[in-house]
Amino acid sequence: MKRKPIHQQLAATLAMTMGVAYFGGGLFLAASSATYGILPSGFFRYFFAVLLILYGGYRFYRGYQQNKENN
Repeated sequence: MKRKPIHQQLAATLAMTMGVAYFGGGLFLAASSATYGILPSGFFRYFFAVLLILYGGYRFYRGYQQNKENN
C-alpha cells in the first residue's frame, strides 16, 4: 500500500501532539491552585479545565484516526 504524503502524516502527528497539550493544560488548570492573576477562578476554572480535557481528548482521537488512515 502506498503511503500518504508527508504533510498529511505531519498534520496527524501535530493533531495528536496538540491534543496531549490541551489535555495537559486542562489537568494543570484543574490540579493547580495558582491563578497568576490571569487564569479563571471558582466554577469557571473547573468548567474550562473540563472543556480543555475533553477537547484535548477529541484532538488526540482525530489525530490518531488520521494517522491510522495514513499508514
